[in-house]
Amino acid sequence: MKSNNLQKIPLTGLLFSVILLFSNVLTAQVFIENHPGGNAKDPTIMIWGSDGLQKKLPYENVKGSPFWSDDWKLATLYGETSKELWVCKAKLNLATGEVYYLDDQNHELAVTPGLVKKIAFHKGEDTSVNEAVFIYNYLPSQLNYKTINAFLQVMNEGKYQLLKLYNRRVTSADSMFGTLKRYYFSDEIKYYVAHDRKTELIKKLNKDNVLIYFPVSSIYNDWVSQHKIDFRKEEQVINFFDYYNSKN
Repeated sequence: MKSNNLQKIPLTGLLFSVILLFSNVLTAQVFIENHPGGNAKDPTIMIWGSDGLQKKLPYENVKGSPFWSDDWKLATLYGETSKELWVCKAKLNLATGEVYYLDDQNHELAVTPGLVKKIAFHKGEDTSVNEAVFIYNYLPSQLNYKTINAFLQVMNEGKYQLLKLYNRRVTSADSMFGTLKRYYFSDEIKYYVAHDRKTELIKKLNKDNVLIYFPVSSIYNDWVSQHKIDFRKEEQVINFFDYYNSKN
């Protein structure tokens, strides 16, 4: 006599499994297809011409990239409230402060300025692992001779955070014999310390300029010397931030 395996599973357990499976599939679909509003992105960037007037320059005429990453990466975009959260393929334009994303038809759109307050770029398709996090900076910055509110990259977690601003500008140079101008992207990097709801500029990466923001930092001199921390190097400054946060 053939056994009926379904009879061994309680009906309530079977129904719960089916409902759970369906809800997981439905949640995944909503999770991936969630997009903010926006407009078609502008394929040009505004620069100052030799005549002192602003003009638009196609990106294809500028050497280098305006983006933090040229690849479309899965990202979570955060708005002002907990209800404003979107998961989609996105890019961050460091030259304009714009956030681009792909909609369901793979159209490239630019998010309405000021809508996104935080971006978490994920590693691959795993939304639980972040490759980089950017926060919308309320302090105005100069990008391409225009004052905008830019995004700052959060370089570490904890009470004291190192923030990084990529001031990516379009720079020009004369070609041979001065008959043609060449345009390229260049960066002016700025660092900030975020702590106790304050964001303060680090004038230059060195020991004195960094430690001035850390109370009783002198007690960590032995650790700094032992690990040969060079405060002129970003990755070693991050190491100090991580160590300090682990002790406080």
